[in-house]
Amino acid sequence: MRSIILSLAALGTMTAATPALAQTFSGPYVGVQLGLDNYEGQDTDLFVTGDEYDGISGNGAVGGVYAGYDIPLGDTMFAGVEVNASLSGAKATHDNTVDSLTVRAKETYGASARLGAMLNDSTGLYAKAGWANTRFKYNFNGFKDSSHENALVLGGGLETRVGANASIRLEYNYADYDDVIKNNQIKAGVAFRF
Repeated sequence: MRSIILSLAALGTMTAATPALAQTFSGPYVGVQLGLDNYEGQDTDLFVTGDEYDGISGNGAVGGVYAGYDIPLGDTMFAGVEVNASLSGAKATHDNTVDSLTVRAKETYGASARLGAMLNDSTGLYAKAGWANTRFKYNFNGFKDSSHENALVLGGGLETRVGANASIRLEYNYADYDDVIKNNQIKAGVAFRF
């Protein structure tokens, strides 16, 4: 009996000394996010044939919602899919006293896949790639128009658990709209998992 008690005590000591494996992110989640948005234009023949504009840029706040689903890949890796919708307040203006142009970014819808690894039992680092569609509004010398543009989106972030069902994240995304418009975003978000 004494040897059984000593064996159980030794096993308990060894178990307590063994670090717990990180539990990966898994299952469905929904969240809200807020951040900074920057668009930069690079175009030719904008006002007259042969002109070239590089660096017409606009900044603003961006906010939106996202939802996704993560699946564990072993003990420390996870993969997931995510959809999002956001509204931007970024606006770029150019006026050369002859011609004026204002471009505003409005709503964006997107989808992406992400792959991540747990750094410890509550925090994960991830990379993502996906697609976005943004509506831009234009005002060129009083003529107004709008168009929807598609972009390849690449990004990454850091997400950490806060309590049992919530997590917070900090994320950077880069979007390329056909080599004409570049977009950089830094966003913070909070998500709730089911």
